[in-house]
Amino acid sequence: RRICWNPMAGSIIGQPVENALWRTVDENVFRPAPAPEDRLAPIAEPAAALLKSRGETVACFEATSGGLVQAALQSVGGASSYITCGAVCYSSRKAVAVLGSDLSLPRPADAQAYLVSKQTWTQGLARAKRVEVGCTWCLSESGACGPTFNYDGITAGFTAIFVSGPVEKGILLRAASSDREANMRLFAATALKLLAECVAEAAATGAKAQAVAPVLAAKEDRYGGVEASVDASPGPVSAAQFERELTASLAEWQAGGKRGVWLRIPTVSAACIAPAVRLGFTPHHAKPDYVLLTRWLPDSPSTLPAYSFTQVGVGGVVVDSRGCVLMVQERVSPTAFFQGSWKLPGGLADPGEHFGETVAREVFEETGVEAELDGLVSMRHTHGYRFGQGDLYVLVRMRARPGKDAIKVCETELADARWMERAEIEAIVAGPEATSLDGLVSKNNWRMICNALDGAVIQGDEMLPSSGSRPGARPSMLYTAPSAGYLADGANEQGSGTAQGN
Repeated sequence: RRICWNPMAGSIIGQPVENALWRTVDENVFRPAPAPEDRLAPIAEPAAALLKSRGETVACFEATSGGLVQAALQSVGGASSYITCGAVCYSSRKAVAVLGSDLSLPRPADAQAYLVSKQTWTQGLARAKRVEVGCTWCLSESGACGPTFNYDGITAGFTAIFVSGPVEKGILLRAASSDREANMRLFAATALKLLAECVAEAAATGAKAQAVAPVLAAKEDRYGGVEASVDASPGPVSAAQFERELTASLAEWQAGGKRGVWLRIPTVSAACIAPAVRLGFTPHHAKPDYVLLTRWLPDSPSTLPAYSFTQVGVGGVVVDSRGCVLMVQERVSPTAFFQGSWKLPGGLADPGEHFGETVAREVFEETGVEAELDGLVSMRHTHGYRFGQGDLYVLVRMRARPGKDAIKVCETELADARWMERAEIEAIVAGPEATSLDGLVSKNNWRMICNALDGAVIQGDEMLPSSGSRPGARPSMLYTAPSAGYLADGANEQGSGTAQGN
């Protein structure tokens, strides 16, 4: 059994049939008395009258009845007071635009399983759509009219009809023939009678629909704003219910003088993003498991902080015991001009990595060399980089670990990697007239290498946790320039022991 997770119907489609709510009947039980010109409106009037008198609403999702149920209900005077919406979903795979996604169940193995699958489908869809639409009642119908059928053993039309609301009931109706049009009218009439039966029983017993749990939770933050989130624990939530709750909450927050609203929507409920945008929210950032949106409520410029707008890349001047520097050639460079150039190893930092850890990881992944941090050499800050972000390039000096400096090139990342002496690198520095860096080293890389080999490194030390530190957070690294005394001792060539391994 497959449970279909989707923003429209949640995890309801695919749940087992609740047999206590269903009964199987033959055609003669529900066949209506002939109406003038085969009109369905007279059959719809009992349900319509009850709905109007009780101020209740209904939605209809049909398949084999072809929209006749909705049409009959709508043909009664005053239908606008109780009709909400409806759809004909003859094939779930072809109704993705209406249902939100493909809610089809696995193909049944035989005729009996086929009948049960229709009960499963209509029961789940009626319940899901009642919540999605926000109506009192939802009727769902699906079966097979004829004249042909997909399974051996089925020779006449049948349908499964389920009504969800204060009273829930289902009927598996077996027709006596395979006459397509006659069965469509029979199925619609049966559905209308079942709807009237449920509404009448609710009126007689005072039954109320099960309360729908709220999907939006909110709390006030320290700055006079609101932190709101959609509950992801039960799976996808109803976008319509979310929109109703958010609309009401916005009115309450504005009346209460709230300022900024942070709204977190789990990706499993991505259908809620569009309603939030319609209500004035703008995307702030996205992660694999959620999207965060914001809205500034006062009539003044927003003071909500923007999301991070700078990426961090780290390069390393990795030096071995001979004083040689590790140089690499990328298999594919960012531009044709740099293709084939020799450069320093490195890459973008992963979340939670310190500078030295980024280079150590990149160097090991690409060359197999193990290295540890000596210190920070320099930084370059660029604006308007990839995706409009800033780019912070940090250069560190690294020491290759003795006995761990043998190169094993990662062929998917690199074309080559070598240990080069300083003079060898200087000999291939590109001149000002170079039209390609193939086989050469850029002047900027050469300048950074010289700074790393000749200049002082900035020490890195782990900071002690402060009272404001988040529980479980890694200690921060503090990078400080060496003091005059430190330089006098020649320590600039030794590095900071406390920074090793970071």
